Amino acid sequence: MGTIPSETIEQIAAANDIIEVIGSYFPLKRAGANFKALCPFHQEKTPSFHVSPQRQTFHCFGCGVGGSVFRFVMDYEHVDFPSAVRKLGARVGITVVEKRGAVDEDRQYEARRTLLKLHAEAAEWFHENLIKREVGAPARKYLKQRGITAEIAKHWRLGYAPGEWDAFGSWARGRGYEIRDLMTSGLVKTKDDADGMPGRTSYDRFRGRIMFPICNDVGEVIAFSGRLLKDEEGAAKYLNSPETPLFRKGSVLFGLDKSKRALIEASCAIVCEGQLDLISLFEAGITNVVAPQGTAFTEHQARICQRSCSLLRLGRGRDTGGRAFAGCASSK
Repeated sequence: MGTIPSETIEQIAAANDIIEVIGSYFPLKRAGANFKALCPFHQEKTPSFHVSPQRQTFHCFGCGVGGSVFRFVMDYEHVDFPSAVRKLGARVGITVVEKRGAVDEDRQYEARRTLLKLHAEAAEWFHENLIKREVGAPARKYLKQRGITAEIAKHWRLGYAPGEWDAFGSWARGRGYEIRDLMTSGLVKTKDDADGMPGRTSYDRFRGRIMFPICNDVGEVIAFSGRLLKDEEGAAKYLNSPETPLFRKGSVLFGLDKSKRALIEASCAIVCEGQLDLISLFEAGITNVVAPQGTAFTEHQARICQRSCSLLRLGRGRDTGGRAFAGCASSK
């Protein structure tokens, strides 16, 4: 294992206002110069959990827990310090690069670092296409019809991949990424796959699709799922990134980076059929949700859920909007 440079930790701490971070988990009320809430770490009826924007610290006068924004994420998410740093880094777009000894400096590590950076920048490019550019207007209209507002799209970093064959690849090469990195990421396909396109050496895997970033449990983008905006004969409605050094679809659950705490508190997970189903439930206040990547719910994914809640059985049903889900009942 490497070590995270102190300057990176300081940069991430400075970029993550503790009021905004804690406020993203539960509501805070102003109390003079500070903010307060019911403590999430013990049962209480009178708020004794205080957060200081000036000191960038939190403290509960009831149970004594307190510390920095990193300590809060560690305690609230049940993760170690490096994971808290990476999660907060992903929140503000800062890629964490660990210092490693000479023995550890190998091609596999460098390749992973490059892929994480590429996926983070790709997510931002897709997102700007959806939010800011004219090319994303049809996708914005579709999402609005599905009840997805601009704020929700920003919260989940939804994006749009233009319909051109090489829009993303051209942009990425302009950013200095080599074709081998783009191929390894699965975001670009090679000429061998491009039947009927003479003279073309590569092309974008995702074209004309609404893009859902798939994150690991600390919030780093490791893959994408794209929903076709207009039905095309022979084209899959949903398309996932292929398996890469970052992504094994049977081992990743969409939404877990946001819903982990809710799973712990409910000791129960709702397994949704797709990304939009999950987002709709989450934004409606049902936050103990996860979703597989368009495949059967795997044993590995069940074990991931079980870290946060005890699972007894799976049951399928429909929510009030007719969307499919599977409930994971607690054995507690």
